[in-house]
Amino acid sequence: MANLAHRKEEGLTSEYVFTYSRRAIDRVDRAFKAALIRAGIQDFRFHDLRHTAASHLVMRGASLKDVQEILGHKTMTMTLRYAHLSQEHKKRAVSLFSGLTSSVKFDMAQNGTNGPPTKVVPLVT
Repeated sequence: MANLAHRKEEGLTSEYVFTYSRRAIDRVDRAFKAALIRAGIQDFRFHDLRHTAASHLVMRGASLKDVQEILGHKTMTMTLRYAHLSQEHKKRAVSLFSGLTSSVKFDMAQNGTNGPPTKVVPLVT
């Protein structure tokens, strides 16, 4: 019952996660399916919400270790299966490479050859 006490400390008035008008929803699957139909969503399962939650946590800055503990995964491998980044987050991550190659230049004039450079000097910007 320590968990119930913690929930009350957090301002949650019920021992149940899913409630409506202060009553427990004992058939979450029915309510979920009805909501999907009303929203016009197809090919989506209740379990898919775990993937969505993990992805949103990561995209908002949670560490993978945090996500692992929140979802109760024993291994990081399982957490990685759940945490998917949006295309925008992937683009942002790739953009971190931008400017990486322009921060140094190869000074071929100093090595006096047409071969590979032997010295790397920082660019002055």
